[in-house]
Amino acid sequence: MGLWKVDRVGNGDFIHFKVTGLGINRHSIVLASICEIGAAPGQPPDFPFVGAATLEVHNIAPQDDGSADFVVAVRWGSPINYRLNIATY
Repeated sequence: MGLWKVDRVGNGDFIHFKVTGLGINRHSIVLASICEIGAAPGQPPDFPFVGAATLEVHNIAPQDDGSADFVVAVRWGSPINYRLNIATY
């Protein structure tokens, strides 16, 4: 079992990306949640919150190379900071 946080910036209905180094294979269970993240002035984004944007995790596909492919939607008019929280079994 492992837990990871992946912080990203973007927006769109079909955002496809790979997260490596998860130590999993095609038989693993991968769960994810998504939220916006904000920052105090002069600090990096590290404060999870529920904002006005619609964020969705659509697909997760674990791979034999220890990575997983993700498809998410971030529905907002411009790029925003968001975090994917990942749990693997």
